[in-house]
Amino acid sequence: MLLRRAFVVTLLTGLLAACGSGGPPRKVHPSTASIQQLAVQADGSWKLSLRIQNYSTFPMHFSRIEAGVTIDGRNVGRLEAVPDIDILGNNGDVVEATFRPDAAITFGTDIAYALKGTIETSEPKESFKFETASRLTPVPGVPNTYR
Repeated sequence: MLLRRAFVVTLLTGLLAACGSGGPPRKVHPSTASIQQLAVQADGSWKLSLRIQNYSTFPMHFSRIEAGVTIDGRNVGRLEAVPDIDILGNNGDVVEATFRPDAAITFGTDIAYALKGTIETSEPKESFKFETASRLTPVPGVPNTYR
């Protein structure tokens, strides 16, 4: 009887241990970045609020964004940002970046923009190519600012 009970306890312990895989699987999915807000500064530079989206199932440390910036179909320069931020899995966060366009841009009532480049993470070490296109519209009551 004691032998049978020990066998059952050992069997159940083994089955429970087999079920414990250490949590959900870690799946890496390409991340993206987009412009959440663009504010034209007095010196002609742009203060950008960049939204970084982590589509992976675990936290990642974002270390670098490099992208070509296109406004209304016109290439206006290369954005380089060092976010140095951790973003939880399946989440996004916003970082600030300064960008100086190569050419003077006159904005209308709304702006079509595109970003095409790479996002690098340092933990884990990954590099994702991304491409984003969207529109920004003027913020009511806030001159030279678009969302």
